[in-house]
Amino acid sequence: MTRARWTLGAAAALVLATGLASASTVIGLSIEDQARLSKYVVVGRVIGQHGVEDPDNGIETEVTIAVKNVLKGDVRRGENLVFHTRSGEVGEESSQAVGEAEFHAGQLALVFIEEIDGRLYNLGLSMGVWDVQKDRRGRMQFKRALRDGLEVVGDALIENGPISAPAMRGRVKTSIQQPAFDNPMLRERAETEVSR
Repeated sequence: MTRARWTLGAAAALVLATGLASASTVIGLSIEDQARLSKYVVVGRVIGQHGVEDPDNGIETEVTIAVKNVLKGDVRRGENLVFHTRSGEVGEESSQAVGEAEFHAGQLALVFIEEIDGRLYNLGLSMGVWDVQKDRRGRMQFKRALRDGLEVVGDALIENGPISAPAMRGRVKTSIQQPAFDNPMLRERAETEVSR
């Protein structure tokens, strides 16, 4: 299962450096496909982050969020959830994935979180992170937090928002009830993994 999820996650969040680290590329996915690839989809407040060195992946940032709302996953409101970004700083050494999400203490964000080989990451660099905003009536809504240098490719219609909280919750729920991928490449890959 972990291997299949890693294969699908790697396909969806395929990061290709172009030029001299001037851009990263991810496959554009529907919100539903992003949710299907995610172990967790949560709204939370960033309460901490620090650089870590992973023997396999190099320097990353470990981000801790206090969960406020759970759209998907076995985590409860009020719990802390720790995941990693593909950029970071340890001592005087740093590493940057162009187009990676940036988090700040106190920030409220919606994060799609995937598991790769037992380690949690935000899905698809900044593609899987949404800023939390309020509409004119004070209701929660989400706007995708795409960062400079992230190129989104493919045929999927990419919605950047704003999307209301009830609409996002409904879309994630749909992904759970209808697990077949919208993206043909992911659908084929999932079918191949199942048949093995």
